[in-house]
Amino acid sequence: MRRWCLSFLAVGLLAACTAPKSKICRETCTREADCHESSSEEDSTFDEGECIAACAALERDPETRGLVAAHAECVGKAASCREVLECK
Repeated sequence: MRRWCLSFLAVGLLAACTAPKSKICRETCTREADCHESSSEEDSTFDEGECIAACAALERDPETRGLVAAHAECVGKAASCREVLECK
C-alpha cells in the first residue's frame, strides 16, 4: 500500500512539473518558424521548440505575460513574413 501511494504521488508531482504548452505560443512560434525557413538568411538559428518553451515560461510570469501577448498580436496581425520577422 505504501509503495502504491508513493508511486501515485511521484506520478502526480511529475505531471505538475510538465506545464502544458500555450496555444498562443504554439501558433506564434509556428508562424515564426515558417517565416524563418522561407527567409533567405542561411544563418538562421531559430528553433521552434525552444521558442515555444521560452514563450510558455514567459507567459506564466505575470511580469512578462503582457510582452508575450503583444508579440503574439504583432505576429498574428502581420500580413507577410517580413512583418513577422520585424515583430519584437
